Amino acid sequence: MIAVRQLNSASFAPYGHVACAGQGITKSIRADTVLLTKTPSVFQHDAEALDLALDFYDVQPEGDVVRINQAERHEHSSQMFVPMSVTRYLVIVWEGHPHESAAHGFIGGPKDVVIYNPGVWHHGIIALDGPGHFASTMWRTRGGTDVEFLPLETALETRLQEAVS
Repeated sequence: MIAVRQLNSASFAPYGHVACAGQGITKSIRADTVLLTKTPSVFQHDAEALDLALDFYDVQPEGDVVRINQAERHEHSSQMFVPMSVTRYLVIVWEGHPHESAAHGFIGGPKDVVIYNPGVWHHGIIALDGPGHFASTMWRTRGGTDVEFLPLETALETRLQEAVS
């Protein structure tokens, strides 16, 4: 069973960054009609990841029990998910290699941007409460080594009615 908690900068720090408006250095611009937030979040990549890519994910909601059968990671780049339309979503990450470490779950909201650090094992983003629409960016290699998928030896699950609201 995967324990699930609320997504925030402190709880997610070992795996990456959580960014949202107002969290960072803020200043008013354009005659006080816009509040600009400069977040402390970083978007890391190495010399093999040359092309910044923009993808979109339309994610159907899961049922009451979410089964996790595989993990993925991106060794060469951070990967960022920006909610465009979602009420809540579930992020699953591992402390280390999924066959050797515990999985952790986090519930994000419609204003929470998630940035996975390079090499962090994670599951694909999971919509809760209804369909979710996300924009995603990451740096891609030109050799096709952007993503590594790993089937789990034993499926994991979490029950959403027991998850943080």
